[in-house]
Order: sequence, then structure tokens, then C-alpha cells
Amino acid sequence: MITRELARTVLAAERRKRSFALCYHGVGETSIRIDPRFLRVSPRRLRGQIELLRDAGFAFVTLSELVESGPAHGRPPLPGLVALTFDDGWADNYDALLPMLRDYGIPATIYVTTGLMGRPNPWLAPDSGVRMMTPEEVVACARDGVEIGAHTLTHPDLSLVGPEGCRREVMGSRTVLRELTDTPVVSFAYPYFHLGPEAVDAVREAGFASAVTGIGYGDWSPLTLERTAISGKDRLASFTLKLLGRYDPLLDSAPVRVARGATRTLRRRGWELLERHG
Repeated sequence: MITRELARTVLAAERRKRSFALCYHGVGETSIRIDPRFLRVSPRRLRGQIELLRDAGFAFVTLSELVESGPAHGRPPLPGLVALTFDDGWADNYDALLPMLRDYGIPATIYVTTGLMGRPNPWLAPDSGVRMMTPEEVVACARDGVEIGAHTLTHPDLSLVGPEGCRREVMGSRTVLRELTDTPVVSFAYPYFHLGPEAVDAVREAGFASAVTGIGYGDWSPLTLERTAISGKDRLASFTLKLLGRYDPLLDSAPVRVARGATRTLRRRGWELLERHG
């Protein structure tokens, strides 16, 4: 069993060697019924993760600052940095995340899907009442120092979109956000982490300085930057293992695959009981 002190110690050692870009989506209380993919992280858990990284000595930066520390110049980023990034532009990024960033005095980067602004959240159950940020809320985040990045117009899988479609989605979202926030929009996030040559070409043609994907889809090149995805299921152990790069290999090992298959129904019932009884 991993303790918080052990997690802090091993991450402090890792800080001397590496930096991270973390990928989140929503911030709020959730349930398996309305959020089956656990895209929301509870405020309490996110605060715990931020405090763990802070106590391990990491410096919080925007994604663009992380890129400027190395990848923009053809090398890995300086060690000891962490960029918190949030995809899609959920309304709770304004309601819950922004006050948290103020409390800790740290930055973050939010990637906004411009065609979804103000609409119901398409990834959660309709009766969840969760929506996407309005244009006014996006502007408020930008004015408070949050870096705003582009995340396409309509959130398609760009690996399945032709060259013209990629250009329209990529450039269109940047244009909307630049006009809306009156700030440079220099970073892009590939929806679903998926990309192909046409998508990367569109990002380059649009003039983005950086673009982010996920673990297994990219590297430290400026337009194909890897991020570690954090979900609402990640407790202390899995969060720490993900940052150490050991979570996916462990999950893919034969014994764990067998155990997960055998306990899938039990684990689901456990989540449902936790939700029912708090």
C-alpha cells in the first residue's frame, strides 16, 4: 500500500529527472451513472493531487511555458515542471477549477471546443445538468491568467478527417478564440488524443507553437506532446504510478488483465454501492 509520504518521496526523486503535462477534463462530484468514463475529478481529489505535486517540489507552469523550457528548442523540458491541462472547456473549469487555481496561485491551460460553448455537456448523462463554458466564462478564465488553447470547432477525431476538414477545425477554433479572448492562442489539443499527418500539418499551417495528445500517441516534439491522462478513478496509488510511467505496463500485464476481467462486475457494483451510500 502506498502512503502519501512515500508518494511524495518518489515523486520528489522523479522531479529531478522529469517534467509532466497532465490531462484532465471536468472538476466536480460525479457518479458512474452520469459519468461512466470518469472524466470528472472531484475537487477534493484534485486538491490532493496539486498538493502532492507541490510538496514534491514541482513548479506549476502553463503548457506553453513547459514547451518553452525545452521542446520549442528541440530538447526535453527542464526537469521539475508540471502543466495542468483541461480539455473541452467544461463549465466546472470556471466554477470549480478557477477558484482552486486562485487559492494555490498556480496556472493551468484549458483547451476549448468552440462549437460547444454554452451547450449541454455531451459526455455526461443529459440529466446531469452539466454544461460547457459560455464565451463569457472563457473570457473570464483568460483574464484571470488561465492559458486558453484551441480544441477544434466540433471535437471530431482528426485522424479520420481529410486535409480540408482538419484545416477548418484547427484554424477555425483558433480564430474564434483569438477574437473572443483578445489573446494569443498558441497551443492546440487533438480530440481523443488522435492525430494523423493531415492533423499535424493543419496545426503547423495554423501557426500553433505546440499541440498536445496523450501517452502512446506522441513524444516531446512541440506538435505531438504527450500528456498523462488523469481520471476520476485515480486514487493516490494509480496517480503516482501514472506519473512514474508504470501504470500502463502494470495494467497490460497478463496477471492484472486476468484479475480485472474476473472482478469487472464486482468492481462496478462496488462503485454503485459507494455512490448509493456515500
